[in-house]
Amino acid sequence: MIILTGGEPMERSDIYELIEYGKGLGLRMVMATCGYGINVESIVKLKKAGIAALSISLDGATAETHDAFRQTDGSFDVAVNAAKTVQNAHVRFQINTTFCKLNIDEFHGIVELAKKLGASCFNPFILVPTGRGKQIADEILDPVEYETLLHDMLRIKLESEIEVRITCGPQFARICRQEKMEKLNKNAKGCIGGRQFGFISYRGDVQICGFHDVPAGNLIKNNFNFGRIWRESELLKKIRNLEEYKGVCGACEYIAICGGCRARAYAITGDHLAADPVCNYQPKGQR
Repeated sequence: MIILTGGEPMERSDIYELIEYGKGLGLRMVMATCGYGINVESIVKLKKAGIAALSISLDGATAETHDAFRQTDGSFDVAVNAAKTVQNAHVRFQINTTFCKLNIDEFHGIVELAKKLGASCFNPFILVPTGRGKQIADEILDPVEYETLLHDMLRIKLESEIEVRITCGPQFARICRQEKMEKLNKNAKGCIGGRQFGFISYRGDVQICGFHDVPAGNLIKNNFNFGRIWRESELLKKIRNLEEYKGVCGACEYIAICGGCRARAYAITGDHLAADPVCNYQPKGQR
């Protein structure tokens, strides 16, 4: 799967060409958008090019919350209208939400809105204070808020008809094991950055994810050989070596299924092998 993201991918004049080319290679082409540029005309062109699905970002259940989070008046209406347009075109889409202290109280409202709009999946992201997220670093969830949110997500996943998938919240995999939710264990994955998922920046840098702005190698400098970077990067080898993890993560019995968020560890501590700062789980050996 190739996820076309940004910024805003609909700003590219060649977006349809990229989608068509990727599909021609046998890749599943999907796109992450804030809704900008999605209208009746563009969704027809996206379908014709071969888009398989879209994600639309909604960071509040109301215009007041979402627009404040996005710092752009009218962005809520843009996102909601885009979702309706995609739904009417019978294209699969999901709602992505980045959670922090600013919008945590609207969790259930956003879930209900996603269902009302016809989203097939609700994908919560847990704030990583990097990029523009640095501006609201003080709004990162504390460990108690985070643990509560994880259990709320589990209830929604079990009780609601909408699919729930968590990003930058690898501890959800640990929650499923603790609650002995065997039927969820296969789908509840920890951090897959640098293992099953890679990110390519606009500069051509290969990263473990979009929130970990440390290059594992540059495609341009490596003759566009992604495979070689993926296999031989010293950074990726460290990320994949769980024995090098430090602090609580290094001692945790769930490290192999959770992994902790490497991007959040790096953003807050400067060490991508450090413990995930929002996790309050105490490993058995440290109780």
